[in-house]
Amino acid sequence: MKYRYGIPLLLGILACLCPLQIYADDTLVIDDYINDHANIVDENTEENLNKLGYQLEQETGAQVVFITEDTLHDQDIRQVAYQTFKKYQLGDKDKDNGILFIVSIEDKLRYMEVGRGLEDVITDIKSQHLQTDYLVPYFQKEDYSTGIKELYTQTVQLIEDHQTGTPVEETEEEDGIEWIMLLPIFAILLGAIYLSTQRKTRSGSTLYMVPGQKTTLNIKGYDFEAESILVSSQDPSVVSVQPNGEIQAHKTGKTKIFLQKPGSLQKDYVLIIVSRKDHSSRNNEDELLEALLWGSILSGSRRRHYGGGFGNGLGSGGFGGFSGGGGGSSRGGGAGGSW
Repeated sequence: MKYRYGIPLLLGILACLCPLQIYADDTLVIDDYINDHANIVDENTEENLNKLGYQLEQETGAQVVFITEDTLHDQDIRQVAYQTFKKYQLGDKDKDNGILFIVSIEDKLRYMEVGRGLEDVITDIKSQHLQTDYLVPYFQKEDYSTGIKELYTQTVQLIEDHQTGTPVEETEEEDGIEWIMLLPIFAILLGAIYLSTQRKTRSGSTLYMVPGQKTTLNIKGYDFEAESILVSSQDPSVVSVQPNGEIQAHKTGKTKIFLQKPGSLQKDYVLIIVSRKDHSSRNNEDELLEALLWGSILSGSRRRHYGGGFGNGLGSGGFGGFSGGGGGSSRGGGAGGSW
């Protein structure tokens, strides 16, 4: 009975300290090939993928590690991936063939970090294709287990094919692209970013505001200047709305602004979230990130390289069948985005 209060107290302290792991050194915890901290992967899939990861390491020395998190608490996912990759020195110490993939569920962010020894096998553009082809479609349907299984197995297959000399169907010429040829591409990217910032909000979208902020609704299919739009707020104490579409945030909270054309049975809405933090640029961040990513990929320039890991290259070791690695030489870059 002497542990009656000691164990709950210890667990409470550990629970309080766990979220601080991310803030302390920009790293996440790895104790296996699949680290499902967000609890989105079913047990059978997790077990099978851990076995697959172990088998791959035994055959090739490569380590493919997957981490899921509820949120990164506004941390830069690229920095978190790089620091975590380096801390655990993923991959064989002579081959630098580690891969780290992170998903943050609430943030809807994904990112793949690839060791230097695999950068010719899984380039940035190949990494992006893997994610958009095998993970994103399932994540959009909230079928997380299948998405992770598909991406993990396809990544392992690529490494195994490279190890056995199996030719890769897709060939990419990144280094031979001249800068002068990229100018029209960058112009298109900039134009796409501009248009994305100018486009109208769709019904069902979310707008972020701060208390005291005013703005005018710009909803696709609704012209407040040419039509008499029926518009109302679900909670005027949070956000009030005028007949001309002007809205004002009064206090933190959530509410819906409903819109309806006279004589129409269709009723649309926009969710308004009022918080102390300004999220006004949030809707365009993902598109900007993707555009910058593709711009860097098409440039054909190599990522900067960092020296490998810590000390004697023994990795973290000593937990749950996963012993870390001895590599850890990451390019300091990778591929990712949202879903």
